[in-house]
Amino acid sequence: MLSEDMFKNRAVLDNPWWNTGTVAPEFEKSTPRHLLSEYLRRLLQENGPRRAVLLMGPRRVGKTWLMQHAIRRLLDGHDADPGRILYFSLDVPVYHGIGLEELVHAAASITGADPAKDRIFAFFDEIQYLKDWETHLKALVDAYPNIRFAASGSAASALATGSRESGAGRFSDLLLGPLSFREFVELKGLAHHFGRQSIDTAKGRVEVAAAESVEQANKLFVAYANAGGYPELVLHAGSESDAAQLVQRDIVDKVLLRDLPSLYHVEDVRDLQAFFSYLAFHTGSVQSYESLSMGAGLTKHAVGNFLHYLEDAFLVVRHDRIDVNASSLRRAMQFKLYLTNASLRAAMFQPVLENADPMFGNVVETAVSGQLGFGPNRTAWRYANWKKGRSQGEVDFVRLHPGTLKPEVCIEVKWSDGPFDHVSELDMALDFVRRNGLRTLWATTRTQQGTRRKGDLEIQFVPTSLLAYSLPEATP
Repeated sequence: MLSEDMFKNRAVLDNPWWNTGTVAPEFEKSTPRHLLSEYLRRLLQENGPRRAVLLMGPRRVGKTWLMQHAIRRLLDGHDADPGRILYFSLDVPVYHGIGLEELVHAAASITGADPAKDRIFAFFDEIQYLKDWETHLKALVDAYPNIRFAASGSAASALATGSRESGAGRFSDLLLGPLSFREFVELKGLAHHFGRQSIDTAKGRVEVAAAESVEQANKLFVAYANAGGYPELVLHAGSESDAAQLVQRDIVDKVLLRDLPSLYHVEDVRDLQAFFSYLAFHTGSVQSYESLSMGAGLTKHAVGNFLHYLEDAFLVVRHDRIDVNASSLRRAMQFKLYLTNASLRAAMFQPVLENADPMFGNVVETAVSGQLGFGPNRTAWRYANWKKGRSQGEVDFVRLHPGTLKPEVCIEVKWSDGPFDHVSELDMALDFVRRNGLRTLWATTRTQQGTRRKGDLEIQFVPTSLLAYSLPEATP
């Protein structure tokens, strides 16, 4: 039986601002995630229907961190009463078995707040640990019009399904992905080495990043690809073995051994672990159910299930194939699979080194893939692949217009300056651009930048690190 003292001690520990008026020092000093402004906008939104803000994302990408920064802003910029901000981490055993409404009332009794009358902000972290959380949260939103509710969780499928089916318009979903390259640089305190530049293109002027030194930007990008997706690893840089242990123990193992088996009743987690290891090692590769079945030694049925589970856990993302005419294939036999965070691969195996690892190009492409947005924005991206005679054509990233499903942006990723001097290497990609009524191909390089033309088409060459720094805020 949980005593009042045990509850109070834990609640006071989780809510230091009740006594100090501010968040814990580590959140007071650190840089917030870019999603903070949108998160606060939704949390503070007064017009329209009342909604709880539901923050979803992979483990260890900073959901708690984002909540704490939001609390800091509420205290500093919105004159919120510290005693009327309530935070609960629902994976803490002390809170197990207690309903959300009971948590709110118990915490409010400590601070003297009145849930029926006062303007209160209630944050529930890792809400998927509460059974039937969506029903409880919806009831709270309806019953307490003065309280702004926010929740977070790492189990995408369970959270999204609950939001759609039981939320009934009461939840506002937000997705937080791994650190972008820009955020990584900012956390390192090196953003002053980057700036902006304008490029004149066939579609008009486009802004991309500039750097004092492209070589320095490249070193940072390689570091990001190897260890840059998780805020904790960036802020508290340790040895490679420390990083590997944290990723394996707190991210991979918890997802594969606890989250997914509990959600999907996976019987043999060893097969799931082996399958994920295979995907992680081959990130950025073209795959099919046949190739995955043979490579991982699993049935196609198991491959389909495991792939669904890993996508729901935000560990991998799939880019479906289109042909040279940008047509989606009715039977999509092939697709590209990327880790949502390139640094997962380095932690599970070993860091990749430039010009010393045959998978370096795949990891670079995976890191670029990670800049293309998270959640709904990601569904607009495909990869193009086709045959022309004996030649094979491919464009790494093609963004389709959500209404017309016609190509808007084409990006070919290269960690090489060769195509800058030998434009003919991009003839197949240019054929795709021409066939689909576009005039511009974006091609990344290692160091070279500039515009090259072939007939009525243009190629905008930008170093990979600079284009990655520009995304997703300024997609070409």
